[in-house]
Amino acid sequence: MIKSMTGFGRAELKDEKKAILVEMRSLNNKYLKINIRIPELLMGFEERIEKLLKKELLRGTINLTVEHKACEQESKCIINKDTLKEYYKLISETRKEISSEQDISLESLVSLPGVLEYRKDTGNGKMTDDFWPELEQLIKIAINDLKNMKEAEGRNLQTEIEKWKSRIYLLLDKIETKSPKVVLEYRDRIQERISSLLEGTETKVEKDDLYKEVAIFADRCDISEELGRLRSHLLLLNDVMENEEPSGRKLEFIVQEMFREANTIAAKANNADIIKDVIEMKTEIERIKEQVLNIE
Repeated sequence: MIKSMTGFGRAELKDEKKAILVEMRSLNNKYLKINIRIPELLMGFEERIEKLLKKELLRGTINLTVEHKACEQESKCIINKDTLKEYYKLISETRKEISSEQDISLESLVSLPGVLEYRKDTGNGKMTDDFWPELEQLIKIAINDLKNMKEAEGRNLQTEIEKWKSRIYLLLDKIETKSPKVVLEYRDRIQERISSLLEGTETKVEKDDLYKEVAIFADRCDISEELGRLRSHLLLLNDVMENEEPSGRKLEFIVQEMFREANTIAAKANNADIIKDVIEMKTEIERIKEQVLNIE
């Protein structure tokens, strides 16, 4: 089964401590190119993420984005010891200057501005290895979501390609029907031309010479091999789409060979109707080519 190179995958996790969102987008590319955008606190996992993507995906430009948000946490009350010591030092010095013996109570100091602070625990800015299995599972879910979409798009592409293949088969049947008539028409034309040129003279052309000329023409414009190879390419195209993964590059080569055979048929045909059919056939091959470029 063929798969498209374009797709989108998503996975999300929310609990009382955090919210994580993983999104993946895949675009056309002959090779595998990975772009990762993650928060700074997850940078330690970037190499593992890239390795996981290379294991699961084969072709295309992969854009992975991870968003991480910590849920609101209750503030903790702490004593700013530096501020407390500074207050105590200033009050002690002032007490000596005014010769006061009044005690300095801790309760009085704590009530001064800036001594008590309310802060949120922000951690050390990094995630530990314990977080990796959770992140890995989310990325795998997003990859599976992406693959499902690529398979659905691949089925749509195959439906379109089958339609154009059927059209090419019809054109091949028409060309095969017309091909034998080309030699007969040439024989009749050359006989008429010779008769016209020799009319009123006693000169005659031997039948063997005429037959030899027609045989040379028939050999020169014989397209049976090209038609056979083109049909073979169509069968191979179908076999690759049904049975091989990845199939994109091989399908590109097959379509290239189909173009080559069609061009040879047009060059050898010596018939306007056949050339017209070949032009239509090349249009259908071009449509297949455009879709094959989207296949993984």
